[in-house]
Amino acid sequence: MEEVIETIPVTDAKGDELIVYEYQKFVPHLTALGLLRGGGQKRLMLDTGEAVARVDPDTFVIAATGERLLRIR
Repeated sequence: MEEVIETIPVTDAKGDELIVYEYQKFVPHLTALGLLRGGGQKRLMLDTGEAVARVDPDTFVIAATGERLLRIR
């Protein structure tokens, strides 16, 4: 199961505003206390469906094009 754990508003070089979604897989684990969800792999995706990589906390790059996106604060 995968869930959105963060939405990050960003802007491109033209000033267009987009949203980067951070997804995380949650893996169920059975313990003595019952069923718990453990954190798994994370990925970033633009609201347009393109894969994104994080350069630093405020900078992202679209994987397919190399276009830089900056976090809106």
